[in-house]
Amino acid sequence: MGERHEHGFIPGVFNYCDRWCERCAFSSRCRVYAAEMGYAVGGEEGYLAELDADLPPDPEEEEEVETDGPAEWELDEPSEADIESEMLRRDAARLLAEAHPLAEEAKAFAGQAGQLVEAAAERAMAAVADSGAFQDALEILSRYRFFIPAKLHRALMGRDRTTLLDEDEADVPSDADGSAKVAHITCAAARNAAGRLGGLHPALAPLAATCVQTAGRVLQLIDETFPDHRAFRRPGFDDPPSGSS
Repeated sequence: MGERHEHGFIPGVFNYCDRWCERCAFSSRCRVYAAEMGYAVGGEEGYLAELDADLPPDPEEEEEVETDGPAEWELDEPSEADIESEMLRRDAARLLAEAHPLAEEAKAFAGQAGQLVEAAAERAMAAVADSGAFQDALEILSRYRFFIPAKLHRALMGRDRTTLLDEDEADVPSDADGSAKVAHITCAAARNAAGRLGGLHPALAPLAATCVQTAGRVLQLIDETFPDHRAFRRPGFDDPPSGSS
């Protein structure tokens, strides 16, 4: 698994997480979390030290190779036409992603969830004795309502990209499917949180029902748009437990 695994870190575990380190079971095994903690403690130097810690040495630093001729290969500088073509491709992909029904439903959910969060927070403050019942659902909905549209935008931007092959000529897992899977997981959690809030006070029920319905449409559209997302393996999260066969 490489040096990082030997030191307890799971390679790539941070690529398809929900960015909620405080609740993550793998934060102690995440290189990015370690680097962020290094920054919190030691500033930029601490951040860079954590990033560099335990990495294999750079072969170029170990040995300088002298060559009489030009390098065996060099990267071609992209032409202005190539750059312009790529910019146009990205602009087109962005416009298509923003106009996709999935993006529109996710944006609608974010707005509806915001209204529910505001209303539920007011009820929680009024019912001091029972405010704890609101806390978990409020935190989940507040955390994920903007995260879901952002992840789906990334997924939609990358869904039509050319399939890449690894050194064994096998398909590289699609980043779009990975992003869609994280969006699906967090959307399901947000839908359930909205449902719980609706059951805590009758005044919240209509707002919660709207959120639940919209989240259901988002989940359905994710399955339709990214039919392979459930099979995507997220490092760490979808790995079998240690010691299992």
